[in-house]
Order: sequence, then structure tokens, then C-alpha cells
Amino acid sequence: MARDATRRRVLAAAAAALPLVLAGCKGIAALGSPPKPAPDVSVATDAIAVEQQLIAHYGAVLAAVPGLAATLRPLLDQHHDHLALLRARLIVPHGGQPLPSPRATARGRAPVPGTTAAALGYLRDAEDAAAAALLAHLAAAPRSLAQLLASISASEATHALVLGTAARHR
Repeated sequence: MARDATRRRVLAAAAAALPLVLAGCKGIAALGSPPKPAPDVSVATDAIAVEQQLIAHYGAVLAAVPGLAATLRPLLDQHHDHLALLRARLIVPHGGQPLPSPRATARGRAPVPGTTAAALGYLRDAEDAAAAALLAHLAAAPRSLAQLLASISASEATHALVLGTAARHR
């Protein structure tokens, strides 16, 4: 009799576990498609791409005109700080869309000018474009992200002024 009770328990447990085993065979697809990312995820992703692109521009200019290193390194360091702050705001789940690489975002751009004044103008234009791109996202961002974007945009605008001044003094 005890043997029959044990057998019934085993059969009941197996029957209860069968749907779980079958779902496990389907893998993550058994859970359905992941939800759409919140709007602030795309805003943060776009802002990250803007910073990565600026970093790529600075790297290209430093490679073409190494004599600008003393002027550009402090600005480039700030862009790395901005990128770290933005990345800290974005958590990409396992299997999520990877962030674009700096090289991928810089493709298709005009070649870097080889003269000092032209290279500074190139970066000034990139800073202005970045500041405008970040401001364009303010309405779609939650308050804390909007504050960060506005702060970074102001920094980009300041960088453009610094680069314009440096170009005039060369």
C-alpha cells in the first residue's frame, strides 16, 4: 500500500512537472517576446552614440594632428566622463541590442582636415551638432536623464567655444 502511495506521488509530480519540462525545451522563447524598451532607453542609447561619435572624432583628429593633444586631451577626457555617466543610466539585458561602437558611428563622415585650424573647426562643428542632438531629446527623457542631457549639452557647447577660441589664436 505504501508502495502504491509512493508511485502515485511520483506520477503526480511527473505530471505536474511536464509543462515545465516542455517549456524548458523551448528555451527563452517559452517566455514570449521581450517588452518594448521604455522611451528613455532609446534616448540614453542615442546620447551614448553621440558621445561615442565625438570620442571617435577626437581620436581621428589627434591621429591626424598630434600637435593638438595638449588642447584636446582635457576635452576628450570630459567626453569619456560623459559616456561613463550615460552608460551608467542604461542597463542592457543579456541578449539585448549591443551599443554601437565608436568606429561604427564615425563611418561616413567627412575626412579629418590635416591643418590645425581646420581640425579645430571640424571638432567645433561636431560639438555643436552633439549639443543640438542632446537638446532634441530633452522632451522625451525623464527628468533625471533630461538634467544629465542638458548638462552634457551645455558642456558640448562650451567645448565648441573653447575650440573656436583655440582656432582663432593659432
